[in-house]
Amino acid sequence: MDFSNDENLNRMQREAIERAREMHARANSFISGQRSDSPTAAPPQKNKSTPKELFDLGSIKIDEEKALIGMLIYIIYKNGGDYKLLLGLLYLLL
Repeated sequence: MDFSNDENLNRMQREAIERAREMHARANSFISGQRSDSPTAAPPQKNKSTPKELFDLGSIKIDEEKALIGMLIYIIYKNGGDYKLLLGLLYLLL
């Protein structure tokens, strides 16, 4: 392809813009559940169950995710991990 010609460059830019618009339109139709290739297929439903509570320490409820983060904090601390990382993980527990 010859990029030195302004006409070719402008044509390629228009084609790229058109492809981006098509991708955007396809993405929006997919998100809204109106896929053009399979209009009868419904998107899979995710199970939005709450995490299981492992412990209940008064006002502090510890579920599976918090327990996992707590174990990560412990392992990283024992191996001399970065304190900024530890603070970030502690923030996730709030």
